[in-house]
Amino acid sequence: MKKICLIISILTGFSTSLVAVPATPFLITFEQPDGSRFQAHLRGDEYFSWIETENKLIIVKNEASGFFEFAVVKRDAENRYKLVPSGTSVIQSAQSALKAPANLPKISRDQLGAIWKSKIAERRNLKIMPAKKSP
Repeated sequence: MKKICLIISILTGFSTSLVAVPATPFLITFEQPDGSRFQAHLRGDEYFSWIETENKLIIVKNEASGFFEFAVVKRDAENRYKLVPSGTSVIQSAQSALKAPANLPKISRDQLGAIWKSKIAERRNLKIMPAKKSP
């Protein structure tokens, strides 16, 4: 009986490492470099995540400026979808409304699903190279 319990606990330990952990379901407060704040949800899992407002607008952080901006979908060199900053900051000059400009295209759930699938495929195609022997 002890062996069976041990085997079950070992198998359970291995199987939990295969499950993706979802993002927190609560509203999170984000702060811009200028001090303005907004609340949004973190969506996705450890393979692919994004920030989403309550009215379903997608936000990404612009690494160059440090500001959170509304996202647009572009294709990369391998023809995969990718979320990139649009250049339109989420909150400009202490405005409180989280409304995207009308000229930004909507991001569909299908596009987010395609990005997630490509991230999973990237992780599966990782090649582990043996370490070089040091002299």
